[in-house]
Amino acid sequence: MLAEARLNSSWRAAATRRAPGVSSRAMNARRSSVPSLDCFTDCCSLAGRSHWRRSGRAIGSAQLYLICSARAMRSQTERKGLLSTGRMLPSPVRLTRTGAPRRFAMTPRERLHALIRHEPVDRLPYTFGGPRASTFAAWRKQGLSDELLRTWGAFTGADGGLGIGKFYTGPLPPFEEEIVYEAGNIRLWFDGWGVKRMDAIEQPTEGFATRKYLEFPVKTPQDFEAMKERFDPHTAGRTVPVEEAPPTLNPDGYRHHLPGGTHWRDLVEQTQSADVPVSGSVAGLYWTARDWCGFEGLSMMIHDQPNLVHEMFEYWTWFLMELLDEPLSHLKVDTITLNEDMAYKTQAMLSPASMREFMLPRYKRLSEFFKSKGVQAVVMDSDGHNSQILDTLYPEGIDGIAPLEIAAYNDPEEFLLKYPGVFLSGGIDKRELRFSRQQLRAEVAKRYATAWKHGGFLPHVDHGVPPDIPLRNFLYFVELARGFCDGEDLETYEPPCELERQLGPIEELFDPRSATARAYGFEEDVH
Repeated sequence: MLAEARLNSSWRAAATRRAPGVSSRAMNARRSSVPSLDCFTDCCSLAGRSHWRRSGRAIGSAQLYLICSARAMRSQTERKGLLSTGRMLPSPVRLTRTGAPRRFAMTPRERLHALIRHEPVDRLPYTFGGPRASTFAAWRKQGLSDELLRTWGAFTGADGGLGIGKFYTGPLPPFEEEIVYEAGNIRLWFDGWGVKRMDAIEQPTEGFATRKYLEFPVKTPQDFEAMKERFDPHTAGRTVPVEEAPPTLNPDGYRHHLPGGTHWRDLVEQTQSADVPVSGSVAGLYWTARDWCGFEGLSMMIHDQPNLVHEMFEYWTWFLMELLDEPLSHLKVDTITLNEDMAYKTQAMLSPASMREFMLPRYKRLSEFFKSKGVQAVVMDSDGHNSQILDTLYPEGIDGIAPLEIAAYNDPEEFLLKYPGVFLSGGIDKRELRFSRQQLRAEVAKRYATAWKHGGFLPHVDHGVPPDIPLRNFLYFVELARGFCDGEDLETYEPPCELERQLGPIEELFDPRSATARAYGFEEDVH
């Protein structure tokens, strides 16, 4: 039962004191923009659908956001804001936008678990999206200092997380790399996976390498038998960090055995006691078979050599369970992501019928395996349009999907309505962050409105953050997103823009056409 109670001045002062888990930035914004808190509710009865905004205007439960300070709730002398029922909320409490009470300062791990289960959260996680190497290089010319780059996570205030250590799923030993020829900035070569490919030697956008694959090593069952010799899940080098890895011509870390890392045994105690989410990521079935056969080759095999495709998918299912069985028996892991990238702009790369035949039975087994190890959610990472994947694999094979590229016609709200209980992450259109702050704001507010309304959705940029997003735009987005995560008004909240005041001057903005022209030898005015 909800009752409006105008707070007197002493209660207002107490209610705006900073409570545990609330940043001084957030509280300062509230003090300057909110003269009073206008609503309290009986924590034992929250079934009502109307609530009161700070201004006193009635709003729906999906818009509710109320903070009561711990001190105000503890102090007997300050218990002035009584309900008409004469009862008080226990301290400290935040009323979530879903209308149910939550104790203050959920840990990031608790918050993610609640989000996965579509339960109320104290706030949404501060997750924004990952800039790549070329993005940071471009931002260095826009005032990002060495120190801010080194402390990027702390600078932006992103919530932390913990990985599960080194799990290398590439060929061991790798194939010997071989250069066929080089001309200008173009190289034709065989990589460590045995693939013949053509690359720009100096990539225009490091971290977003463009590759042209020409020939793949697995074409027959005999080829696959030979390939399996390089994919033994029990090879020590898959989990044991190495000080040095073989030199590579690869323009980035993808498809390459990198040095360093942490053995999973060194993380057991941390994962068991961490208050931040613990996540792991491995190559999925389609992804790996495509690495062996190529996209066109695998597509033809599904029709011409279906038994070979079944064998490859079955082998990789066994490989993952063998690789992860012992580690997941000791590590406490919240999410496992299976990387697939198996969709075009409008549909999946496999038909629903082929997914049901080749993938669904194995995904069911993988999901059961991960859940038996205590994993909270099995998530597929797939660029492109995701509805056919969800139609086929959710909920038996996966619990969620990312990164919901908006350019590929994914609609987070539509998915949340169509697939009850699904866990989504991503869904903020990276393209909109390039333009005016008004345009940026409209996109971000739309996605956070969906997240607060439906639950089960963790908004962030819908893939890696590319270098054509201006640094100041991205930092405005970060502060805006943090405010929306805290429940600030989606229509009126303006962030303080404190982050960009720490930047140096702009030397040069990134021009993707010029960068591409320099890499591939085009004229810069070619569109």
